[in-house]
Amino acid sequence: MHAPIQRYLDTVHESLLDIRGGSTKSPNAVLASQDPNLCGLAMTTSDGFTYTAGDAEVPFAIQSISKVFCYAIALQDRGFAYMDSKIDVEPSGSSFADLSSESGSGRPKNALINIGAIAATGQILPERGRTVFDKILTVMSACAGRELEMDEDVHSQDSQGSAHNRGLTWFLSSWGILEGDPNPAHDDYTKQCAIAVTARDLSVMAATLANLGVNPVTQERVFDTRVVERVLSVMLTCGMYDDSGDWVASVGLPAKSGVGGGIISVLPGQLGLASFSPPLDEHGSSVRGLAAHRQISSDLELHFVRTSKAGLSTIRSNETIDKTPSTTRRPEAAEKVLAEHGHQAHVVEVMGDLLFSGAEVLSREVAKFGDDTECIVLDLSRADDIAEVSVRQLSRMARALDEVGVALGLVDPDDRLSELMVPVEMDVEIFGSRNEALTWAENRILEEYGDADCFPDEEADRPTLIGSIDPEFREKIAEHLVDEEYAAGDVIRRIGQKFDGIRFITSGTVHTLSPADRGREVVSILTAGMSFGELSLNDHFKQPFTVKAVTDTEIKLLPKDAIEKMMETDPITASHLWRAIAVEGYARLGQVLRGHS
Repeated sequence: MHAPIQRYLDTVHESLLDIRGGSTKSPNAVLASQDPNLCGLAMTTSDGFTYTAGDAEVPFAIQSISKVFCYAIALQDRGFAYMDSKIDVEPSGSSFADLSSESGSGRPKNALINIGAIAATGQILPERGRTVFDKILTVMSACAGRELEMDEDVHSQDSQGSAHNRGLTWFLSSWGILEGDPNPAHDDYTKQCAIAVTARDLSVMAATLANLGVNPVTQERVFDTRVVERVLSVMLTCGMYDDSGDWVASVGLPAKSGVGGGIISVLPGQLGLASFSPPLDEHGSSVRGLAAHRQISSDLELHFVRTSKAGLSTIRSNETIDKTPSTTRRPEAAEKVLAEHGHQAHVVEVMGDLLFSGAEVLSREVAKFGDDTECIVLDLSRADDIAEVSVRQLSRMARALDEVGVALGLVDPDDRLSELMVPVEMDVEIFGSRNEALTWAENRILEEYGDADCFPDEEADRPTLIGSIDPEFREKIAEHLVDEEYAAGDVIRRIGQKFDGIRFITSGTVHTLSPADRGREVVSILTAGMSFGELSLNDHFKQPFTVKAVTDTEIKLLPKDAIEKMMETDPITASHLWRAIAVEGYARLGQVLRGHS
């Protein structure tokens, strides 16, 4: 099964192909010659998993997106106080090529416009045996998780048409922002913009920022956390130049675009998103890329206001029903089938906040299950918060599972899904308790691989508990049985009541219920042939669970008085009863132990 996020990205990519507009006209002949139909998307999560769609492996020039990483390098080399004396952190409100500097000091407004980026590159310190550009290339490669290279043709074209940037460089020199010979700063800046990347590379680089400076794929720390905090802050307010205000309002993610056709955006702690499509708008940003980031942010609720909660959903457990059975009593034939095929029904328990990243991890985990999977139970009981985006994600997951014939069940005891504004458009079973869901999963396995012996009859002449007793003694026990009838919804026994006898179900279904935070929780489901009451056999024990008729139910009661009389007048028959109770008890214990083996 394809992960729902992969399917979603494919759908977004397909919709982008219908978008027209923008231009590939550029003074750089290499950029101008790019195929305008190219379009790629990539998303890398904070744990290092990458999704791609379309032309995500096609190389192109990183251009202005390099400014983000060079600013980070300079901050790490020089420190905050020094860098703030050279470059401000205010939005420029103007084009990337404008002379946006403070009057009286020449200090650029921020490091993400050209004049600020040249100033930032000029502050990077060379290291022994390595030039400044060597260092830039090495650090960017560490962010991408692979060795990057400079595109010589792009660099040559940019160098020939860089008169304006040379002018900005000398302007910085005149104010002392660049000390000494300013030409190396210009040359290194021109080279950094010509580094070749793919959308996949950029998504990993963005995820490195999302992961507070640690590459989530290689686990290498590239930047200090405080450096990343500063860089992401400037990206949020300045990364999209004179379009930054609208971007913050509508997308709400730190971002940076480049005239090579790339755009990155970052959701701290969760993911890095990258796009590539050459046609640009009047601000120098990819037309399709802008549409992609806007749509994905909206659909997946990635705006920083929507994802400000600190909690992150995690998978608490991932088991199969042969290891985590229900407490429903089953015939021996059913137990054998569940032991053999129970691994084909998965139970995944979620805890924490089910926001986008948690739903993504959950769907990716489900996508790993084997092709022989019959059904999946997602237990949302411990989820602290369920976002609307997660409901949509679960809906996509349910549709994907249904296409491959896998049933999905959800445990939602508080009925939180129905309270969300997004309608639950899923063909799924929703249960009020984990045990009900486990019973459902077991029944599906039994229906697929079992036979009639796996299911109890609707009516039972001989209770299972005393069915193995010799007929002579079973008939003596039967003489003491008293008929009882209960309508659906009737409480047969309440928790805490004293023992009054053993009840054998001859038809119908009952639930044993225990108190829970959310009301009553189903402990076990009993049907015809089964019994209850044995757990409170003497005066020292009381009824441990409330027992309620789910359907109209007929019962035969072996009263307490009859048991006591049998012990006095017919101890041999009584001993056969005690032996049957012991055998039944060990059988139930074996079922419990199967769930913990």
